[in-house]
Amino acid sequence: MIEFETDFPSRVYGIQLKLAQYPILARKIRERMRQELFARGIVTLPAFEAEVREKAILSQYREGLQDPFAQEPERVWNERRAVIRDQLTDFYFAYNLPPDRLEDIIQSVLASRAVPQDHELSLTFNPELASWDLLFTQGAEYESLPPEKRAEVQHHLREIIVVLIKGMLSDQLEFVGVAKELFTVQDLIEIRRRCIGRGKIGGKAAGMLLAQKILQQAAAEDEIDVSQYVEIPDSYFIGADVFYDFQLINGFSRYMNQKYRTREEIEADYPQIRRAYMDGHFPGEIIYSLGRVLERVGNAPLIVRSSSLLEVHFGAALAGKYESVFCPNQGTAEENLSALIKAVAQVYASTLSPDALLYRQRMGLVDYDERMAVLIQKAAGDHYRNYFFPAVAGVGYSRNPFRWNPKIRKEEGFLRLVSGFGTRAVERVANDYPRIVALSHPQLRPYVGARETRKYSQHFIDVVDVNANARVTLPVRDVLRDDYPALRYLASLDKGDYLSPIISRLDADDTHALILTFEQLTKDRNFITLMRTILKKLERALEWPVDIEFTVDIHPKYPHADYTVHLLQCRPLVSQKQVKSVEIPDSIPEADVILRATKLVPNGVVTGIRYIIYVDPVLYNQAPNYETKFDIARVIGRLNKRLENESFILIGPGRWGSSDVDLGVKVTYADIFNTKVLVEVPLYREGSTAEPSYGTHFFQDLIETGIFPLPIAPGHGAMLNTAFLTNTPNALPTLLPEDTAYAPYIHVTDVPAVAKGRFLDIVMNEEQEKAIGYLKAP
Repeated sequence: MIEFETDFPSRVYGIQLKLAQYPILARKIRERMRQELFARGIVTLPAFEAEVREKAILSQYREGLQDPFAQEPERVWNERRAVIRDQLTDFYFAYNLPPDRLEDIIQSVLASRAVPQDHELSLTFNPELASWDLLFTQGAEYESLPPEKRAEVQHHLREIIVVLIKGMLSDQLEFVGVAKELFTVQDLIEIRRRCIGRGKIGGKAAGMLLAQKILQQAAAEDEIDVSQYVEIPDSYFIGADVFYDFQLINGFSRYMNQKYRTREEIEADYPQIRRAYMDGHFPGEIIYSLGRVLERVGNAPLIVRSSSLLEVHFGAALAGKYESVFCPNQGTAEENLSALIKAVAQVYASTLSPDALLYRQRMGLVDYDERMAVLIQKAAGDHYRNYFFPAVAGVGYSRNPFRWNPKIRKEEGFLRLVSGFGTRAVERVANDYPRIVALSHPQLRPYVGARETRKYSQHFIDVVDVNANARVTLPVRDVLRDDYPALRYLASLDKGDYLSPIISRLDADDTHALILTFEQLTKDRNFITLMRTILKKLERALEWPVDIEFTVDIHPKYPHADYTVHLLQCRPLVSQKQVKSVEIPDSIPEADVILRATKLVPNGVVTGIRYIIYVDPVLYNQAPNYETKFDIARVIGRLNKRLENESFILIGPGRWGSSDVDLGVKVTYADIFNTKVLVEVPLYREGSTAEPSYGTHFFQDLIETGIFPLPIAPGHGAMLNTAFLTNTPNALPTLLPEDTAYAPYIHVTDVPAVAKGRFLDIVMNEEQEKAIGYLKAP
């Protein structure tokens, strides 16, 4: 607190009278006064702004607002803070600096209004300490200079842009190094116009905006100019500081140490924490601003997405760790606003979910302060009948992680495509499959024949039912009809023994024979070239492999369609450490071989494996009910914790991480993150063979944390030594006595205990498409 001298009030009053003579320039003069205070170390910018906020809140209570966060609109709150900020500036200046210093500042501001001379182009303040208002004003002034003058201040302009990027977007050096070459002050002003509250806009939003700038630049290496084909959705950003405000006014600061608790405590506490967050209150200015966003977008569906400062982190992308919430936005204004507020609260709550916190612990990110910004995007798509959805949605990788044929060139990229909203492209969804596309050979599928194509196709579609004001999942044949404009690019006709392209208008009865194959789309060189160029261009600019999420508008024309790609996000693709040379041993006694794989083999070596956890596919399939299969996954999670300091692998049926217990063990990342290798073996159920997880968020978790996915498909030399896995003593009762009842389904082999001190080694060679696991002396 400031202690007043006897003449202090008169000095403050003198400053106010002096500045009253400059009604237009007073704002800029006070800005310079604050810079003087900050530069001299009289007060820091964060401390000053904290005091402004504190005094502004006190003034609300003095003026009779019982619930100031709910009663005062954002514009009034901003005006209140501006008044308090000016008053506090006058007070600090009067108490600490002489009157002639104020006169110097006034003269400097007056001089700056004249046509700048060469010596007047220099910065008169420290950009690192300056407010955003001053940086934007000075930066815009520099950008408006004639080219020859602008060249003289380019270094100052660059510094201003860097400071703004670090304050608004990201302070990661890899990001800043690319962004400073692309963003202008005007770009950043436009971003600020779409911001709610203060603070950074988070990794997901920043990555999307940087990708947009990259794709707008022409480059000789590009196969085509993609700038005219790529857009980003209409987007708004809730700054990370709002997350702090939300925690403060609701008393949620007590949860900030959850990240240091044990897994058991995190899992037990989360349901209660989530309910508390969902019932939380937001500051009034935030509610007002969200209402303004809804006024601007009308009844367009919205996607409310996490944009954590930890997301899109080079080395850990946190793919799918935080929630995204869909808002159909088809109700009344009050209903839509209530749904949007709840969606933001749900995203905030997900910062404390077990999956997120345990992943951060595993990746060494737990000591970072989690600051959650939020990205609100207008959903891309079109109205068709009483539904709203995009023609195509998907994910793209600049490096293909799924090389199912030696012809495929990994460096040309990979897509997973669906029709409708993109959940089915990024998550493991039961009984449904995206179209997988190797961009080097787009017609080369992992399977052949009409039967396999029919089986491994998309059967359900996620859409907004406009009348029901809800996102729904429906059979494809109930949504896409003969009059859907892009139908021939997405679907083929099922003729029984073969699939036929759609070459003419269908009869209404033919819609029941539609199969989503994306055949015509992937045959179109224009589309394939567009997607390949986008991915290569982003990887080249970022000097790092990337993955993107996108939707595609198809504009049918003859002979080729036109396409608009809506880029939803772009993040670094984290890959496992590359092993330059892996040689498969060729003289191993057959009795020592535990497994062989011959398809979809990654590249790497894992040695010294002590435990093998094996879920027997036959017995798992015979489990009596859902509860038993669900509990098997929980036991796997407990083993993961029990063996966290040991080297072990998991071998199990079907699709690890499946949302359907009948297609595989329903684990999450939190249940398996300590394993070295995750082996998938066939689960034979009629009509329910599961595809591998390549390209999903679950697969990305494995890659980021150094877990090797290894499917063992029957035939072609692949094998699993089930006798070794089931006829040896089961260590489960010893490791987890309380879970002994699950020993028939889960067999844990202590390898050196049954193999005369030897351990299991696994060697994997991607080029040869061979992997072998064998017993080896340490």
